[in-house]
Amino acid sequence: MPLNRNFDNFTNFDTNKGIMGDFTHASNLYRRNNFRLAPKVKFLYHVVIDVNPIALQSLGNNVSNLLNKREFNILASSADLPNYDINTETINQYNRKKVVQTRINYNPVNIEFHDDAAGLTTLLWEAYYRYYYEDGNYADQGTRPRAYQTGLYDSEPQNTYRHGFNRSGKTYPFFNSITIHQLHHQNTDSHFTSFTLVNPLISGWEHDRVDQSDASGIMKNTMRVDYETVLYDRGYTGDDNPAGFADNAHYDKSPSPYISTGSGSDTTGIENGWTKVFADIFLDILGITEFNTEQQRNLRSPFVTNPVTTDNRVPFNSNTFFPQSSTQTAITTAFFDAAFESTISQRELQNSTIKQRDLARNALRNYAIAQGSSNSFNDNGQLFDNLNATQQLQLQQAVVDNYRVDPTLQGAAFTSTLENIIGG
Repeated sequence: MPLNRNFDNFTNFDTNKGIMGDFTHASNLYRRNNFRLAPKVKFLYHVVIDVNPIALQSLGNNVSNLLNKREFNILASSADLPNYDINTETINQYNRKKVVQTRINYNPVNIEFHDDAAGLTTLLWEAYYRYYYEDGNYADQGTRPRAYQTGLYDSEPQNTYRHGFNRSGKTYPFFNSITIHQLHHQNTDSHFTSFTLVNPLISGWEHDRVDQSDASGIMKNTMRVDYETVLYDRGYTGDDNPAGFADNAHYDKSPSPYISTGSGSDTTGIENGWTKVFADIFLDILGITEFNTEQQRNLRSPFVTNPVTTDNRVPFNSNTFFPQSSTQTAITTAFFDAAFESTISQRELQNSTIKQRDLARNALRNYAIAQGSSNSFNDNGQLFDNLNATQQLQLQQAVVDNYRVDPTLQGAAFTSTLENIIGG
C-alpha cells in the first residue's frame, strides 16, 4: 500500500532536494549564465533623434542653441519599436500552392515626450513646423498675421505671401535619423540593441489635452513617424554611446553603497546598515539562521561559488530534519579562481571599494580556514569586520597591490603581508 500523498517526500531523502523542493525550470532558464536568457525590461531604453544642424541653423541661433543640446532625447517617455506588414500572395505552381512575398510595409511608430516645463519638446515640433511649412513663420506679426488678412479679390501685391509647402531653404532633411536603443545586460556587461529609422518624417503630431478634472496627469506630446527602412545594430553602452547616454549633466553615475547604511545598533551610518536590516528580518521575524545570510552574501560576491550541498544525511528517526548553519558542507562556499583575473581590471578594482572589501574579507576567511581555524565558516567570515579601520584599509590596499601578480591572493608574498597586518 503506497504512502499517503502528504508524506511522499519522506522517500526522497537521498535526492539533491532533500525532503522538500520546488521545480526550478524558471531559475534554470532565466538565471543561469548571468541571466543570459532573461527577458529584457521595457523601462530601459534611450532614444536618439538626430536633427540636422544645418536645418536648425536656418531657423536662427535662438532655436539652434536650445535644440543642439539634444535634451529632448531623454524626455522621450515611451516609444514604439518598428513593426512591419508583409504582403504575400498565393499562386499556383503546377497545381501546387506557393506563397510568395510581394511587398514589405513599414508601419508608423509613435514616440511620446514629456511636455517639459522648459518647452523643449514643443520647440522641437515648432522647429520642424517652421522648417517645412511657411505658415508658422508669421508669428512676429501678431495673433492675426497680415498674410491671413487678405481676401481673394485683393490686388496682387497683397497676395504675395507664401503658405504651406511654399517654403524656401528646406534643402536638407530636418531629421537625419531616429534611433531607439534597448538597454540590457549581457554576460554582466551593459549592451544595447538599436533600431534606426532611415529618412524619418513626421506624419502626425498631437499636443495633449488640458483637463481641469485631472489633478494627477502630466502633459505629453506625441509624434507619429513614417520612415523608409530600418537598420539594426548592437554594441556596448558607454559615455556618449548611444549619443548623449551617461551625460554628466543629467546622469548620476555614482554607485549607491547598498551593502551598508548603518553603524552600531542603528541603520544610519556606513558599516552595518542593510546587513542589520536583513538580519532583523531573517533572524527576528522569520527565525532563519546565518545560513541564508551567508548565501545572500556570496550571491553578491564576485567570486566563483560552489552550489549548496546536502551530503550530510539526516536520519529518518532524527527530530532535526534540516542541516544546521554550523555544518560547513551545507553552506555555499566562495573561493578564488585564477580565471577571475580576466573579469576584473586593476583599474576597476582600484575604483571599487566594494570589490576591495569583498576580496579582503574572503582572503582573510580563506587564510583562517587554511590555518586550521576551529571557528565555523560563518565566524571566519566576520574576521575582516572585527579588524580596526586602519587594518581594514591596509588589507584592502594589499589586495589592490597584489591582485595583478596573484589574483588568487594565496601566494607567499600576500600571505606574509596579511600576517603582518593582522599581527600588528
